[in-house]
Amino acid sequence: MGGLNDIGPMGLGARFRNWAAAAVVCLCGVWGRGADPSTHAAFQPLKDPVLLTVAAGMSGDRPLDVFIARRLAQEGLELSSEAPRSALLRRASFLVTGLPPLPEEIEAFENDRAADAWERVVERLLTSPRHGERWAKWWLDAAGYADSNGYFNADTDRPLAFRYRDYVIRSFNANKRFDRFIAEQLAGDELSGWAPGQPVTPAIVELLEATHFLRNGQDGSGESDGNPDEVRVDRYYALESAVQIVGTTLWGMTVQCAKCHDHKFEPLTQREYYGLQAFLYPAFDIGRWTKPQDRVVRAALPGEVEAWKAREAELDREQERVRGELNRWMAGHRPRGKPLFTDTFDAGQTLAGRWSATAPGDNAPGGKPAVQVDREEAPGAFARDGRLHLFEGGGGGDRWLCTTQSFDWRPAQPGAWIQVTFDLVADRLKETGTHAERVGYFIAAHDFDDSSAVSGGNILIDGNPGGASAVDLDYPGADTKHVGKVGGAAYRPGRNYGVRVSRRDDGKFDLEHLVDGMVDGASLVLTAADLPPGGFAFEYCCGRSFVADNVVVESADVTAPGWAEANAVYRKELATRRAESERVLAGIQSKRVLEPGRIAWTTDSAPEASPVPLLKRGNPKTPGENVPPHVPAFLRGNGIQEPRPTATTTGRRRALAEWVLEPGSAQSGLLARVTVNRVWQHYFGKGIVATPDNLGMSGARATHPELLEHLAARFARGWDWKGLHREILLSATFRQSSAPRPGALRVDPSNHLLWRFPLMRLDAESIRDALLLTSGRLAPKASGPYVPTPRAADGEVEADESTPDGLSRSVFLQSRRTQVPTFLGVFDAPSIVFTCTRRAATTMPLQSLAQLNSGFVVRRGADLARRVRREHEGESARIESAFRRVIGRGPDAAEKSAAVEFLTEQSRRRSEEGAWADFCQSLYALNAFLYLE
Repeated sequence: MGGLNDIGPMGLGARFRNWAAAAVVCLCGVWGRGADPSTHAAFQPLKDPVLLTVAAGMSGDRPLDVFIARRLAQEGLELSSEAPRSALLRRASFLVTGLPPLPEEIEAFENDRAADAWERVVERLLTSPRHGERWAKWWLDAAGYADSNGYFNADTDRPLAFRYRDYVIRSFNANKRFDRFIAEQLAGDELSGWAPGQPVTPAIVELLEATHFLRNGQDGSGESDGNPDEVRVDRYYALESAVQIVGTTLWGMTVQCAKCHDHKFEPLTQREYYGLQAFLYPAFDIGRWTKPQDRVVRAALPGEVEAWKAREAELDREQERVRGELNRWMAGHRPRGKPLFTDTFDAGQTLAGRWSATAPGDNAPGGKPAVQVDREEAPGAFARDGRLHLFEGGGGGDRWLCTTQSFDWRPAQPGAWIQVTFDLVADRLKETGTHAERVGYFIAAHDFDDSSAVSGGNILIDGNPGGASAVDLDYPGADTKHVGKVGGAAYRPGRNYGVRVSRRDDGKFDLEHLVDGMVDGASLVLTAADLPPGGFAFEYCCGRSFVADNVVVESADVTAPGWAEANAVYRKELATRRAESERVLAGIQSKRVLEPGRIAWTTDSAPEASPVPLLKRGNPKTPGENVPPHVPAFLRGNGIQEPRPTATTTGRRRALAEWVLEPGSAQSGLLARVTVNRVWQHYFGKGIVATPDNLGMSGARATHPELLEHLAARFARGWDWKGLHREILLSATFRQSSAPRPGALRVDPSNHLLWRFPLMRLDAESIRDALLLTSGRLAPKASGPYVPTPRAADGEVEADESTPDGLSRSVFLQSRRTQVPTFLGVFDAPSIVFTCTRRAATTMPLQSLAQLNSGFVVRRGADLARRVRREHEGESARIESAFRRVIGRGPDAAEKSAAVEFLTEQSRRRSEEGAWADFCQSLYALNAFLYLE
């Protein structure tokens, strides 16, 4: 295909004009049938079929319409008439940008009688920045994108993945040549010619960001528990996910089925699977593994980091000032605590007698091998230089070092508390030289191996160097329960950390995170059963060596005269001051941005490739022969070029990209067909081939094989992304009415042949985003880190609307594999386990209930009500405006009458403001809002 660095624009070629005089040709192969891959249509080089003569009376001369009309004519059918302009604009606006048209845009189009009115609408939509935001989501789903790593409930964060999401959005908006788009994602680092430490340009940064494509799959290798066999399996799983993403996204094939044996349905052997894997293996080298959180490169533009550091230092000073003011007030007003345990690890002091590997009351040490007290070898604990050194030593399994003293973790009176704090002096030991990934500690430690009759306790606070800390009850063991997270501050040396347990008025207990004596971030609620008597313990696991000092356990001195009265006054005043402090701190925090130049990328571990074994039955424990990189025989094309190593990479992924995109080859033809089919699916609800992730031997038959071949051939001539969209949008097929016709319904009740535009429910993101736009609350966020979507106390997963970005478009919401935002999940937004090329389209009662009861929808109804009442005078004008914003047209006479009656009746039951909020919310439950005509 020539140098990928030099891909330039190409014309789409001459347009066919005289359809009636065109000759007849046949496609090779039969879609979805046949046992010989050499004749299967999906595996052939592209060949644009010449169009057949169309029946007289066919309107328009677009090739797309010719193919559709010819197939309809075979069944005695024809295209429907054009849709009303308001419905047509609403349809196109949602499908191109994911947002509804504004009332003024509808009015302008309805009044524009120029011959090119529709063409100008299409160009406006395709050049809108919202186009990239809409279509990036479909690509991201197919590419397996998520903001978390997966791996069961661990599902750890991917804080830099957003840079790939933004890269995709920019690429679609810029109409980047699609072949270049693919090449950059497979081998952007190799195309850049850049090596870490060299100066960068914006173009280089974009190439590095693109390589996150191969990292989109699940990767739990950073959370493995240290067992060598499990670690190896987790690494292979990440590698196999990358292969699967390539197969699904680029070729629409289930290549992962050949991991264990020759594919049962497709012409892919097990050896060919590992030949494909060999192209990616250097970037996921099992023996030279880099954990996902460390697969980061620094590539900042000149001056970026310096400016960021100065700004961060200013924000740090602002936050410390606010925290200091509250801390000083707390220090001067907090009812004094009573020390229960204090250890400062003075020089010459041993730990024995105060600390042990066995929790108070337990019958055996915690963990195997147990921590050795006063031993300077792993796993050991010893005092040196007036500090407590916790020498973990690596390897799997948990252990603990516990106080010999037991404490009552259930304060008796409301408002009373018990807390433990310690100084984190260092997050590594000189003996290990490596940083601890977590700083874990226990409260209510009483029974390591779960053999006691007393349940609960063993509450692990897993101090996180990156943010909020996980809390697990009854850890370790099979019955461990993940309770949630506390705090928000990262664990860094030089600060004091801990937790406080306070009794609530309802008999339950608040677990609060403490940083430098101040309550930090979110808290959790525990029960009395969760908090049996027990010690305080430090956790040993997985190389988490660190240094601590000043361990203090203290409780509220409830026996002191006047303590209860003073504490009540203090709590009330503290709540007021803390709320104000948190409001100010949140405002400061919202101004922070991630360190510039940090990119989660994909690159090879070394310029020399390691051997790639074929795994017998797919089992990492049974490696077989080594397999060189090679491509499947049924897609061989002209063969693959020899990889050209660079100073830092093997060159294999660039060679793969060049082969994938080889002009005129079967493999580039398959890529074009898969891409066109998925674009068609998102415009018409179903692909020309109904199995968008499988165009192979076992895939569905194409409804219009010649049309798919024609569109794919046109697309591959110049890889013009927006040109493909333009061809669909300008067609008479797209512009058809969705109204049913009795005769056509009898012939083709499922509308497979597209005799009308299919009625489609909006996807989840479009519903949410339309609620925000029409109610006037859509935030302007267009890039940057994801918007967090935590689980609220009521169980709902949603963004915090009080934050600046809480009302952003759905594409910018945090995409966690194990926690889909509740409202989006109800409307079939997927949990990205692997990839998603086709969503379910369900109709179920929960969706109606969400429109009636979801707090998100209730708030949008109130927002819209305030908007129409603010912008218009009089009931009639307000009703008209609400209808036009929500469903794209004004109400008919019956709808207007029903609206007036509803508002009148509801105003008797509620206030006028409440009646309007209910009315606007009811509009959001209409099928006319939820469906595209």
